[in-house]
Amino acid sequence: MVIIFLLMGLFPSCADKEYENFHELNNGSKLQRGSITYTFYSALPKDSLRGKQIGIVDGNKKHKVFEVNGFSSDEWIIEYYDVIMSVYNLYKADTATEIPDEFK
Repeated sequence: MVIIFLLMGLFPSCADKEYENFHELNNGSKLQRGSITYTFYSALPKDSLRGKQIGIVDGNKKHKVFEVNGFSSDEWIIEYYDVIMSVYNLYKADTATEIPDEFK
């Protein structure tokens, strides 16, 4: 019986994922991860571009950051605040120089 209780306590902690922490700057118009600063670019034009979740903003599990399918997260990310009526927002790294046709 003791082993069952120990195993039950172990599995929920395995389900928790560790995500990178992004910081919100300038009232949300910018996000920062390490030395990379991202600036709001637009609302996400295609839902199919959203990849896997890679981070959260300022430790808030409802404020999520995703990869953009087919693009480096060092250049493009998607931000989403998981509440009613939210939209997915596309952010461009300040170092990114090319704008893909999918985002125009």
